[in-house]
Amino acid sequence: MLVVFLLIVINGISAVSFNRPKFCPTVEWNRDATTFIKNYVLSAAAAGIFIDTNNIIYVAAAKKSQILVWHEDSTDPMTIQGEDWSEFSSMWVSNIGEIYISFSNDAIMKRIPSTNTFVEIVGFGTECTSLFIDIFNYLYCSSSSKNTVAKRWLDSWTKMVVVAGTGYKGSNIGELNDPQGIFVDINLDVYVADCSNDRIQLFPSDDKNGKIVAGRDSLDMTIALIYPHSVILDADKYLFISDSVNDRIVASGPNGFRCLVGCAGGGTESHQLLMPYKFHFDVHGNMFVCDKNNNRIQKFDLQKHSCKSVTSSIETIYSSVLTENHPMYSRTTTPHYTTYHYEAIEVIVNKTDTYTLGANSSIDLYGHLYKHYFDLVNPAYNLIAWYGKCCNKDQFRFTVELFINTKYILIVTTYNPNVTGPFSLTVLGSSGVRLKRKNIERSIESTYSSALTEDDDKYYPNPCDQTPKHYYEAMQIIVHSSGSYTFLSSASIDTGMFISIYEKNFYTRIPFGNLLIQKNGCNLYDSSEITIELLTNMRYILVASTCFPNTTRTFSIRVFGQNSVSFRRINASLAAHSHYSSQLTKDNQKYDKDCIRTYYYYETVRLTVFTDAYYTISTGRDSYLNIYMYGNHFDPLNKDKNLILKDKYSCAWEYDGEYMFHLRSDISYILLMTTSIPLLTTPFSIDAYGPTNFTLQRIIDNSTYCYVGGPCNTQVKSIGLTLDDILRFEVNRNMTIQHQPLLIKVTAALSVIMFVVGLISSACSILTFQNASLRQVGCGLYLLASSVTSLLTITIFTIKFWFVVITQMGMFIRPSILDGGCKSIEPILKLLFYWDTWLNACVAVERGVNVYKGVNFDKEKSKRFARWIIFILPIVIVGTIIHEPFYRHVFKHEIKERSLFDGTTRPKEIVKDIYTWCLTSYPQSVQDYNTAILFIHLLGPFLANLFSALFIIIGSARRRAKAQRRHTYRQHLRDQWNEHKQLIVSPVGLLLLSAPRLIIALLSGCTDVSGHLWLYVCGYFVSFTPSLMIFVVFVLPSNSYRIAFKESFFRLCKRRRL
Repeated sequence: MLVVFLLIVINGISAVSFNRPKFCPTVEWNRDATTFIKNYVLSAAAAGIFIDTNNIIYVAAAKKSQILVWHEDSTDPMTIQGEDWSEFSSMWVSNIGEIYISFSNDAIMKRIPSTNTFVEIVGFGTECTSLFIDIFNYLYCSSSSKNTVAKRWLDSWTKMVVVAGTGYKGSNIGELNDPQGIFVDINLDVYVADCSNDRIQLFPSDDKNGKIVAGRDSLDMTIALIYPHSVILDADKYLFISDSVNDRIVASGPNGFRCLVGCAGGGTESHQLLMPYKFHFDVHGNMFVCDKNNNRIQKFDLQKHSCKSVTSSIETIYSSVLTENHPMYSRTTTPHYTTYHYEAIEVIVNKTDTYTLGANSSIDLYGHLYKHYFDLVNPAYNLIAWYGKCCNKDQFRFTVELFINTKYILIVTTYNPNVTGPFSLTVLGSSGVRLKRKNIERSIESTYSSALTEDDDKYYPNPCDQTPKHYYEAMQIIVHSSGSYTFLSSASIDTGMFISIYEKNFYTRIPFGNLLIQKNGCNLYDSSEITIELLTNMRYILVASTCFPNTTRTFSIRVFGQNSVSFRRINASLAAHSHYSSQLTKDNQKYDKDCIRTYYYYETVRLTVFTDAYYTISTGRDSYLNIYMYGNHFDPLNKDKNLILKDKYSCAWEYDGEYMFHLRSDISYILLMTTSIPLLTTPFSIDAYGPTNFTLQRIIDNSTYCYVGGPCNTQVKSIGLTLDDILRFEVNRNMTIQHQPLLIKVTAALSVIMFVVGLISSACSILTFQNASLRQVGCGLYLLASSVTSLLTITIFTIKFWFVVITQMGMFIRPSILDGGCKSIEPILKLLFYWDTWLNACVAVERGVNVYKGVNFDKEKSKRFARWIIFILPIVIVGTIIHEPFYRHVFKHEIKERSLFDGTTRPKEIVKDIYTWCLTSYPQSVQDYNTAILFIHLLGPFLANLFSALFIIIGSARRRAKAQRRHTYRQHLRDQWNEHKQLIVSPVGLLLLSAPRLIIALLSGCTDVSGHLWLYVCGYFVSFTPSLMIFVVFVLPSNSYRIAFKESFFRLCKRRRL
């Protein structure tokens, strides 16, 4: 040890790598969490998290043998790939970035950042369920199998030292039972989550005599814990604990223990947790929690404005003396029933605000602050703040928010029993506070005595019991006065009892339906009291049952409250029952349950309920059968979508086959029956129980959403086909263009030809309309701009085609370029295409205005309007499609295979190929909007062309009919049609050429193009031919434009000769 000490002095003390924020007494976290990472990366139990002092977040995703690393302000993680982490246990990161990972096979791996390699280090000869590195670079290991915590120095090989635990399972102080999380402070004091003992133990440095600081057997009033998994200390050495079975995170503080998050009970909502186990703070104080049974990591944001301080110093002082004449009570119940003198003081505030309540005395005090009232029988009920510590000048000091018109009672008692002496209270706040002594009245006691015999019925207090084994008695509680009541139970043999209180009805087959509160009094070290608010107009049923199956005994129930209650023995309500039986055969549907191309037979059964309530579903104790529940729809290609997680009251093991769900009448539920062995055929049965009638009916649903990808890695396709959808599966991977299918070769050649033709057509048009004489009116400006947009359209179209082909050929493209191309090329192509069609429409409209105005046509105004319209048009079009990039993204689909089992290592998933696709995912409302915009941009210009042409023909005919009366109006109309019919034929032709684009854009994303690839490809290419035809449509039919083109062409040729 001397050598170690000298090395520490020479090398200096290492800084800690984890965050220990400093919090105020009233700190709070956002009740609703955001999901930091979802279940497609994590597995149910094999995930870890660590956040270092640089705010780098490390998440171990054992399911993929990866560590995901998020640097601060980054959204995409860096991936550190491992080998086989199927036996992952825990992870820790040192202050120099070394990552330590423990496995259930006793191995410990270290990642060296400089070489990016993993090496195995000397372990502890046991599985480390939790790791920790202290300030002296000692690695700690908690062993659930050896029930010890040991440490080993990382800087040099030294002998392993046990710092906590005896090596044997036990519940005495200093003994451990399934130790999990550990924390070592800067004084080298070790805090251990003594999981199966439901407590947190503190082992001072170099002292294996533990002290219980939270949970069961604590000498002080702390908080009830069930299987605490992790423990963390903040900068003030207050405890933060993951109370796993209670589905919450709790903490100590200057106001005592309290629940921080998950306080509304377990569940799947954003404010709920299911078996939280590991958690960490980031540098900002935000809390990241591994939500085990929900397969996710939740982030609870620190409420920065939750810290409340006393705004002024109006002081109220109260002084008194605790004497032997003061009443006595026990601030804890079993197992340490010790009495203390106390004085009750009512606290009355005149203003809702934050106040500080402090005490000073020559004796050691303990303070308890209650809301509404103080219950002598259950002193933990209504308790909002409590604290006491030996030998402090300030015996306790609470900073709490107190509300006007609310009753508060401060109980001042002593830290040690049978002690008396003077004390004084000081209350600081923005307003004066009244403090007056209060006498606590004893509660009225009611007693019910009975006996559980072999003549009584049995039921399932544990939902995993397949046969009823526990005798029980049900009795209705008749409440004469609404209020709070405390129930205490006692049995003839000192083994305790199960006590449950139900609302309205009690069903033996649905033990947690209508359950208000349940107390497991079977452990002698736990308190057995239940305190609950009861109403006179509500039916309550109390159920008392034995702790052990098939045992009988006498018992009594004592009730304390403001008034007496009565009991009347009743029978349990009869639950509705439905039975369904079938068999999985080779004719059943199959799906890839594990996402590794291994298929299982399945059958789906629709469960329809008519009442919102708890229901029990049993499939029998068959290790080969699995049951899953989905809401409304089950999709075999996306097995996690609509999956309803089993209730926390379900069996611990999937093959126990007894599950409980809270179901709603407005949802149709799908029960999926499958097996744990691929392609296994077997009979099965389903028994369901509920408070009212319901139905079970087999369904065969072959409908699926339109997906891209494979099982467990899918992306929903939106309405419309793109070039990506048409060519996606036609391009051969990792082959040059010479080895591609004929379709790809032809379309590649066609794209080049279209580009060349479009380039020539646009160049000739630009050459034509750059003539100043043609730009005397707005029409020439429109056509010049259209010539440019046509060239850009066909250029972007060519880029689009080759971008799709090259990305599907598997050539390496930087992710940023791939993502940028996916998001930008198609929207730019739409912008140019729509811009071009609207410019053509503007040409037609101006011609119509020219005919209408005649000699009064203002050429200068026409040019001015044209310049503004050419400038404004793209802005308006962009405004209609600006959302497009947000719904376009790159989707990566990995083709995996599982390696063969070689008898030594587990099979691994091997990535054979990676497909990268550009997909659109529109919500339904955006799809409807896109359809409307598509019609506007394609039909709008056509209608403008059509009506302008008709106006020109009809208007010209009418004007000539007035001037030349030798011919009839019909003859003039025929003459004008023969002269201007191209004005109608051209837009109709352009519309017909653009129609395939409209049709393709409106097709369902589910459309199978594989059988008509040539048709879809030709239609897509034809829709862009209007961009090739500006010279043919506008220049060649016009004598003046042809002459202008010839003049410009010859002028250009002369310049080149010169």
